[in-house]
Amino acid sequence: MNLKRYRVNNIKEALKFIKRDLGSDAMIVSTRQVKENTGAFGLFGKTMLEVTASASEKKKDNRSSVPATKALETYGGSSETSETVLADTFLTPRNKSVLSVRDETRKMMLPIQKELQGIRITLGDLSSQSDGLDKHLMGELKHELGEMRHMMHILATHTGSITEPDLPENLLLLYQQMKFSGMEERFSRRLVMEAQLNMTTEDIENFAYVKIFIARMLMKIIKITRGMEGLKSPQKIVALLGPTGVGKTTTLAKIASEQMLKYKRKVALISVDTNHSSAAEQIRSFAKKIKAPFSVVKYKAEMNRIIDSYESYDSIIIDTDGCSQRNEKQLYEMREIFDERGRIHNALVLSATSKDSDMSEVTRKFGCMPIDSIIFTKLDESAS
Repeated sequence: MNLKRYRVNNIKEALKFIKRDLGSDAMIVSTRQVKENTGAFGLFGKTMLEVTASASEKKKDNRSSVPATKALETYGGSSETSETVLADTFLTPRNKSVLSVRDETRKMMLPIQKELQGIRITLGDLSSQSDGLDKHLMGELKHELGEMRHMMHILATHTGSITEPDLPENLLLLYQQMKFSGMEERFSRRLVMEAQLNMTTEDIENFAYVKIFIARMLMKIIKITRGMEGLKSPQKIVALLGPTGVGKTTTLAKIASEQMLKYKRKVALISVDTNHSSAAEQIRSFAKKIKAPFSVVKYKAEMNRIIDSYESYDSIIIDTDGCSQRNEKQLYEMREIFDERGRIHNALVLSATSKDSDMSEVTRKFGCMPIDSIIFTKLDESAS
């Protein structure tokens, strides 16, 4: 196989060199981010995209045509069956060569899956038979099970991403851009494959149209709420949960200001301060400036009593201690206060500048509480 490796700034630049050296029917085998011209300790180097490509025979396009307007109007999510069809449709000889590796991995994972199933059944039996069983212990067991399932998911995902999908140039370009920006590989792959299935060859040759099509797909998948305006209850109560440094206190100030100035609502503020942090004093100072009532609570009983005392207020915004996702004691204390769904809308606050792995871990760990929505902060500071 004629393989060539390129170090470039972006996938578009790579495609130009690949077409020049290997022809327009060449295939990308793999991509990865690398550091170039690194200084001391490997720091300060420029991040480059390393692309490995190979020459290949051009394949005939047997895809049926679908009108562009109809595709845009009727696009929807796909079932597991359609995912299987997609996998079969885009299976190439290059991909088939990897199947033996995947099969071996599946055989290795099978006994682990059976063991996980046994643990899951045992947990279910414990929950149903032992009403007095310590809730904290049950929570810990369930989280351990979740961690094991997550590691299996990572293994399965990485095993399935040995090769790049065989795609037209514009779809491949967007696929690489999404991956390079940090989107999960299997999700990027599914997006471009569904786009290919629902677009004509002529549409795919129009790069601007392809971008719009995939953007609309994302807009259908990712539901954007209207913030506190989306809450149906007459009295709107929101709690901001999340680790230290993601911007919960700043978010509280922005939401409170919007509620008072834009919507002319009466706002009350609450701080959950189980750790004697300085955030409570910052909110107290802010509350004085906007002339809003403010309370500090430490326990669930206090929270219920304070909320009841703010019955005449339209909006109640609750700030919480910065809680590390690895501090099980703090998470347990927080869960004791926010473990019920309904009265309080729990919003998990994440910083867009955080690493994907960190955000994934935070989401899993804070999942011990009912999470109703996610707020992303610092979008202006994030490159991706």
